[in-house]
Amino acid sequence: MRTRALLRYSYRVIEILLILSITAGLIALGLQSHDKAEMVGLLSPVIVALAWMWFISLLLLIIITASFIRSIPPSTSYKKTILSLHILNVVLWFLIYYLLPKPAPCDAALMENHFKTHQDNMYDLVRYVRSSLNDTCSIVLLYRNDDVQEFTIRNRGECEELTDLDDKRELETVLQTAGLSMQEFSVIKEKMHKAGVIGIEIGKNLFPYLEPGKSVLLFRWHGVNRYQFTLYDHPMTEEKKHEVLSLFQHVLYNDSVVFESFGGYPGMRGFPDRDHFLANHGFKVETSGAAGQ
Repeated sequence: MRTRALLRYSYRVIEILLILSITAGLIALGLQSHDKAEMVGLLSPVIVALAWMWFISLLLLIIITASFIRSIPPSTSYKKTILSLHILNVVLWFLIYYLLPKPAPCDAALMENHFKTHQDNMYDLVRYVRSSLNDTCSIVLLYRNDDVQEFTIRNRGECEELTDLDDKRELETVLQTAGLSMQEFSVIKEKMHKAGVIGIEIGKNLFPYLEPGKSVLLFRWHGVNRYQFTLYDHPMTEEKKHEVLSLFQHVLYNDSVVFESFGGYPGMRGFPDRDHFLANHGFKVETSGAAGQ
């Protein structure tokens, strides 16, 4: 009898912990996701891991299913608690998905229109940042919903990162490592606003003949993936253009401008109008997904 009671008690502990783990995971997922696309992106590696470890995930699925079935009807206080937790998880899932905003769509045509309207401000932004930075320095500043996603200063291989821009003293110290003042940093943010971008990855290129310099301007987020403009300092070679055209997540706009969809989840990257856009701009699109001019 004692052994049976101990097994029953152990099962109940595992059952409650498993259900509460799912609850905690759903809450964490909701807090970390900025939109529906990011929620799906964050779930992708979890699903892959569960599929890879099917012998464990199958056992957990059986326990959860059996737990839900055994809680109906809720004839005891324990069953009522278990059923309430299951219902809570279902409600949480739909509530999180409903409350998260749907990411704004982005395609090559939209980026082209933005570039045509803001290209002077974009190049002015790049020139100003480069003229303000010390040699061998670069800056990465990415925003999302007015929150800093990443702020990094690199100088001669050393990297300084900062997430709280409200700490003025620490911010000024980090900026000084790249030769930037607080006033120059404010001007950079103003110029980003004028250019209609929410992020920059810009540095000085001391050896332009060895490696063509480029600047990256973040245009839009889609989940954890980014749509960005890459501006090359000099026209690309035919070999480089062919390389760009062979990538489904890149769109060659001209010989020095590339639209990119960059991120961690391949299934969510790319431009839905890529082939049509390239064909309309005089590029031959191959049926295999690669393209050549």
